[in-house]
Amino acid sequence: MLLAPQEVARVLGTEMPSGFLGTGGVSSVAYDSRRAGPGTVFVAVPGFRRDGAEFAPEAVSRGAALVVAEREVPGVPTAVVPDAREALAALSAAVSGDPSHEMEVYGLTGTNGKTTTSYALYSIFARADHPAGSRTGLATTAETICAGERRDAVRTTPEAVEVQGLLAQMRERGVRRVVMEVSSHGIALKRVWGTRFAGALFTNLSRDHLDLHGSMEEYYRAKRELFLQTPGPKLANAEDDHGRRLAGEVEGVQTFGGTEDADYRIEAVRATPEGTLFSLQPPGGAPLGLWTPLLGGYNVLNVAGATSLALAAGIDRETVVRAVEEMPQVPGRFERVVAAPGNPREPGYEVIVDYAHTDVGLRAALGVAREVAGASGGRVICVFGAAGDRDGAKRPLMGRAASELADLSIVTTDDAYSEDPEKIAREVALGNGSPGNGSRPHEIVLDRREAIRRGLGYARKGDVVLVAGKGHERVQHLPEGDVPFHDATVVGELLGELREG
Repeated sequence: MLLAPQEVARVLGTEMPSGFLGTGGVSSVAYDSRRAGPGTVFVAVPGFRRDGAEFAPEAVSRGAALVVAEREVPGVPTAVVPDAREALAALSAAVSGDPSHEMEVYGLTGTNGKTTTSYALYSIFARADHPAGSRTGLATTAETICAGERRDAVRTTPEAVEVQGLLAQMRERGVRRVVMEVSSHGIALKRVWGTRFAGALFTNLSRDHLDLHGSMEEYYRAKRELFLQTPGPKLANAEDDHGRRLAGEVEGVQTFGGTEDADYRIEAVRATPEGTLFSLQPPGGAPLGLWTPLLGGYNVLNVAGATSLALAAGIDRETVVRAVEEMPQVPGRFERVVAAPGNPREPGYEVIVDYAHTDVGLRAALGVAREVAGASGGRVICVFGAAGDRDGAKRPLMGRAASELADLSIVTTDDAYSEDPEKIAREVALGNGSPGNGSRPHEIVLDRREAIRRGLGYARKGDVVLVAGKGHERVQHLPEGDVPFHDATVVGELLGELREG
């Protein structure tokens, strides 16, 4: 929508340059000067490497009517604000017509489990729609879904311009409930600032993203901010120390989990080869008997969290039970891979693709893999790596997790970005120790496709091969540039080759 100069001044709470006051206003927002044009306001965001103010002249040369920055930019019409990121979010929401004020947006945050919990909550809300899924949207690390239309996602929480634009598109398609993964980057960098959240859920917190936050305390505070902004129902994992802390610090936060004092209490968990049965005791009501096709104790927590928030949001019990029972497999989250559409899971061993990219996530996925393999007396083979340009301290922790829980691990390349893949792999392998000190066998195969091929070649009947780290992602970021790579697709291709060979 078009914002008059006076409206821009109101949104930003600052004076406008005289040259802008006589214009027709602005109809779009850009933080990349290459996307500026007539009717655009360019927000000069201070970046980690470059200051956006350096690109303000280019934005104006492309037609931008106004520059918003944290300092005066000589030669261009500048509105000076104390926080450019906050200004970007406020303007993005205003230009999009404040879509979150006409919808129920549910934000899910935490280190692990966000995507699976989001899919579970989306499944419940979508089943409550008439017709199913027509009024529910999903925005996750894996994909976005708008009124049934699926699109690949670029990042967990994109910049404010994209967040508000997506919400506006969903509103125009008739969506009235949105389930959104909210990353700590999205909160700390104010990408969701100004979004009205109808409800929020916290899964857990473990070491990750310390390259941005600097400490676990600041990482936690970023997550907590979502709950301070949310007036509606708020749920936190009672089995996580930070979840219990959150419930104690923020008014109105209820808990879910297997602890005796959880508001929504998990009971009677029983695993089956096809899924998991458990009971959920809500406050002041009869217990719900639930069955989910997902495996593993951490997925019980994910489904229980989604179920608890849905009940707190007013969804009826029967809808919740049926939706959990029928929810589809989540892309890249303990995803069981088949060689080709319609083929059974053969040749006698399981192949799992999982997004686990921290030591805690890897331990959780390997724990479930051990349960699956143990049922048939098989082994666990793990193919994994660690990302470059990220917190390097977690690399040996991931190696140690694989050493303790996998019978054989193959360390390979994840998203190396600008770092040397061999250096990253060696740092991961440090956690495996040496063969002489009781560690399980491991090897380094830098080419990810060859590493997966090696893992499949070692597998025998009853084994489980876990390919971890990238999950749903379809691009591998390497020093020499990005290349297409999708673990599940590569696994399917290699299984086909092995069968033909």
